[in-house]
Amino acid sequence: MRTKNSLRNIFIGIASQIIIAILGFLSRKIFLDSLGIDYLGVNGLLTNVLSMMALVESGIGTSIVYNLYKPLAENDRNKIISLVQLYKKAYGVLAIIIFLLSLILYPFLDILMKDGSTVSNITLIYFLFVAKNMLSYLNAHKWSLINADQKGYVIAKVELIFQVLTTIAKIVVLILTRNFILYLLIEFILYAIQIKYNSKIVEKRYPYIKTKEKYPIDKNTKENLITNVKAMLLHNIGGYLVFGTDNILISSFISVATVGLYSNYTMIMQQLSGLAKPILSGIGASVGNLIATENSEKNYSVFNITYLINFWIISVCVIFLYNLLEPFLYWWLGNGYLLDKITFIIILINFYLDGMRTAISTFKNKAGLFVQDKYFPLIEGGINLVSSLILVKIFGLAGIFIGTTISTIFTVFWTQPTIVYKNLFKKSVSCYFVKYGLYAVLTLMTCYVTTIISHFFVVGNSFMSLVANGIICLIVPNLIYSLIFYGSKEFQLIKNTIINGLVPLIKRKLKSVG
Repeated sequence: MRTKNSLRNIFIGIASQIIIAILGFLSRKIFLDSLGIDYLGVNGLLTNVLSMMALVESGIGTSIVYNLYKPLAENDRNKIISLVQLYKKAYGVLAIIIFLLSLILYPFLDILMKDGSTVSNITLIYFLFVAKNMLSYLNAHKWSLINADQKGYVIAKVELIFQVLTTIAKIVVLILTRNFILYLLIEFILYAIQIKYNSKIVEKRYPYIKTKEKYPIDKNTKENLITNVKAMLLHNIGGYLVFGTDNILISSFISVATVGLYSNYTMIMQQLSGLAKPILSGIGASVGNLIATENSEKNYSVFNITYLINFWIISVCVIFLYNLLEPFLYWWLGNGYLLDKITFIIILINFYLDGMRTAISTFKNKAGLFVQDKYFPLIEGGINLVSSLILVKIFGLAGIFIGTTISTIFTVFWTQPTIVYKNLFKKSVSCYFVKYGLYAVLTLMTCYVTTIISHFFVVGNSFMSLVANGIICLIVPNLIYSLIFYGSKEFQLIKNTIINGLVPLIKRKLKSVG
């Protein structure tokens, strides 16, 4: 059942991302043509600024979801209800706190927006962002319940429909009105409807959570939650200092327009990783159940499979981006939308470092290992912020991203695997780093080979050249990795899982359609 749910989550997730990616590129092109690069920069900046509010959440959600895995596996409804009730209460309070913090932050917007005076109605724009941000907290307890139960695919279908409708509606608004306020307003309204609809789905699947009777949390669970929440607060602050401050620094030291340029790169990377994410998140949805029910050897075996999949996906993505991202931007948006080559390379390095953490982070979080490194995210965030502030003066835009690279290598790169191997797998972490080194070398060599072959066969930046280049970047790395890993135990297990799980699932889907 665990494998079946993983495959179902993966199948729905990939299908959703393909559709969303196509609409996303069309929407971005129309956005730039209708409103310009400054509005795109403001959109990216406010998204980052308001993500700071998530620090208030302090890991409450992550901690409660972690505590939900075991009662769900044992069908302990009393404990499930008590956790859901606590989650709902906590997030109601958080929504109010976030609104108050947003009011406090508002007067400082001018400081954060260098050369952003061309954007009008910034007050209304800001508070539309705030309102949408608050909405996400009102039914978070229900979404977390269904995801912890490995049934995320149920609402993924609905989310796909709403994302498609929202994107189409926003495109129509831009074409007809070129009005950013209406663009944000239609997004807010449809998002509110989506949240309400998803809420009804969860209530129908878990009707027992609607009870008005109060279910208290037992002492041990409460102590565990308090400990983890304190640790996760530090993790969240550190995470924001690393991943949430780039657009703020770019806007403050370079310009709002540069935020818009960078957001085109991040959009493409997010869309590409979004196609691959369902595979890892589909597996991750079952890891919590695995850890709650299996021994350390079984956990380690599944991790090695996940680690190989993680490397394979991220490596192919990096090779794909290196060869296609800038030619695609040139074809898609034209001249004037490219960053310098050094900055681009550093962004790719950070993409690889962050992506390669997915497997180990999944096992760490699902095992509830939040306390062991609670101060390291703060150290990471501090290193990132200080080094970025220093290096932006020397290297400009590239310096901001070099700061991220430095902070990652000196902290979480080695702390996360050390904690997981020691506490969950009970093994030496050296195996992890040996594999990491092997995977990094394979990525560099395969990227070099793929690039040589691509340059030999493909010339120009036409659409057909992009298609040909994309085909090469898909075939060559996957062929090389298949030949290298074919004899490994992990590869054979992956192959058998696909044959025995995904193929019958696809046949059932086709049969039901027919």
